[in-house]
Amino acid sequence: MTNNVKPKEPENTNPVAPSNADTEDELTEGAAGLDASEQTMAENNSVSQSNGIEDNKPESVSDISSSDSELLAERDEYLDRLQRKQAEFENYKRRTEGERQQQSQRATVQLITELLPVLDDFERALETATDTEQPDAYRTGIEQIYRKLTELLKKRGVTPIETAGKTFDPNFHEAVVHEESDAHRDGEIIEEYRRGYMLGSDLLRASMVKVAKA
Repeated sequence: MTNNVKPKEPENTNPVAPSNADTEDELTEGAAGLDASEQTMAENNSVSQSNGIEDNKPESVSDISSSDSELLAERDEYLDRLQRKQAEFENYKRRTEGERQQQSQRATVQLITELLPVLDDFERALETATDTEQPDAYRTGIEQIYRKLTELLKKRGVTPIETAGKTFDPNFHEAVVHEESDAHRDGEIIEEYRRGYMLGSDLLRASMVKVAKA
């Protein structure tokens, strides 16, 4: 009896290798998936950063302009206040300095005016210093005191008013006697009774004089 069973063909133990086309398709699809995922993440990050920046921005250009205008106006106001205060301070300094000088001038005038009668006494003492037991020593002492006093007043700007041979001037002279005189012209000062003095260009005391009349 003949056995009709065919012998089994040996099995192929090697798996079937995929074709090159299938491999390339799978790689392309994987790369595309990665690219899409990365693109999505990048877009999300971009949107989030964009939102953060926009939150810090002013609402509009007009808001920026308005804010700058307010700052400039405030700056100008403070600058104007500062300039006004500086001007007021300068005016105050000038005013107080002027008042101080006026007070000093008034005090000087008052002191010198009070000293003038003392100067008159020394002049009278010099005229009558011949009836003492030691006329030369007495007169010398009076002259020294008188000279020191006149020098002190001169340093302060005090000068005597000249009257000898001058024409009467009511701005500087006080006529206490008018006398007819053929030896003098009309209005000429004949005699001085009390000497007058000037402090700079200001009159301290007018001279008391006798005036000739035609």
